[in-house]
Amino acid sequence: MSDEDADTSEENETRDITSKSSIIRARFVGIYQTLSSSRIPFLFIGVIATLVIAKILLILSLDWIIIDEVLPNSWLYLDPYDANDIEGTPEIILGLANRWDSQHFLEIARNGYPAGSEIGLLYAFAPVYPWMVAGLNQLVGNLYTSGVIVSNTFYFLSIISFFAVARLYMDYEKSCLLSLTFGLFPTYLVYGTLAYSEAPYLFFSISSWYFFKKKLYLPCAIFMTLSILTRYISVLLVLIFGLIILSEFIDRYREEHSLRKAFNFRVFWFLIPGVCVTLVFLYFQSLTGRFFAAFEAHAWFGDNLATPYHQFRWFFEGYFVELNPSVDPFMLMLLRYIFTIPFLTLTLLLFKDDAELGLYGLLFMWFTLSMEGISGIASPRIMLSAWVAFLALKNRVSKGILLVMAVMFFLIGIWVMYQFQLTFFA
Repeated sequence: MSDEDADTSEENETRDITSKSSIIRARFVGIYQTLSSSRIPFLFIGVIATLVIAKILLILSLDWIIIDEVLPNSWLYLDPYDANDIEGTPEIILGLANRWDSQHFLEIARNGYPAGSEIGLLYAFAPVYPWMVAGLNQLVGNLYTSGVIVSNTFYFLSIISFFAVARLYMDYEKSCLLSLTFGLFPTYLVYGTLAYSEAPYLFFSISSWYFFKKKLYLPCAIFMTLSILTRYISVLLVLIFGLIILSEFIDRYREEHSLRKAFNFRVFWFLIPGVCVTLVFLYFQSLTGRFFAAFEAHAWFGDNLATPYHQFRWFFEGYFVELNPSVDPFMLMLLRYIFTIPFLTLTLLLFKDDAELGLYGLLFMWFTLSMEGISGIASPRIMLSAWVAFLALKNRVSKGILLVMAVMFFLIGIWVMYQFQLTFFA
């Protein structure tokens, strides 16, 4: 074969490969467009299916960690409350539900809050999540399994509520991709799988924002109440919603020049959170004699609200490092800020898109970055309270980059699960 014929043959092969690639690409685009335009939400169903697979793979990775004894098996059975219901529970369930804060949540579900004048650390944990676990346990018969079921159920409900909120701000395709990114974010993928309160808390918070934007104040108030009684940090919603309502009232008053016409009497629904929280605190008072037992209990964790500057200093001077001399304060700080700084950046960018979202994100991030004590250590998951940060990706990241981020988030999530088991990561 002459050189000319060889060149021609190579050109034809290259052309064939290019042609096949174009055909495959065209078919993929066609399928994607068909799924996107269908009345059946195939894309969103695909998001949920992908998250189910991601959770299965995450649990399998934990199972491998347990089977290969990467961690001492004895750790699985350690419990500060000497629980007698550990025996007979599968080790993989214990890996998901018998570590760190999970133990405290399940103790509340098991025996309730302790009575007595001494304020125990259990009062630092809000009641809704452990009460739901206790309720489900009546059917399941195993607290650890019940805790995992509640968390994972609300994880998927939170994805649905996040998608509903995203649709208020962007098109269907971008909403699906952002929902996938949100669901695969490392700390949420992990803590939405463990027996932790993150998933119920986010579902209630996101839902309250959705109904607030729809001007449906009764369901908004109900979900806000549940959010506050799942994680007390949600009390910031009172300030956020209050400022927005006040701003709207001032605008209407300037138009109507009448207080009666400007005032929206439906805001009285927001008395519900105050009443319900007061009742719960009165219940705590009946047990301890202290109305603010929930806040006093945080002294057990060395928690303190300062400023971002003081939190930065705390990583080098705080009691956590003093009690754990082997801990490198620089790594402690780095592991927190590699998550929180990008989140803070996104919340700041939100102000260019929507001032209300920016206010929401910034207040929760300021709180997250101002905590000292164990809560400061837990900032990579507590910052999820500023979930609106994901909405800042709307017009700033392409669809392809979002998919790459989602894959990267999943891989980091496996590492976070390992770190959670090995040390107090978040």
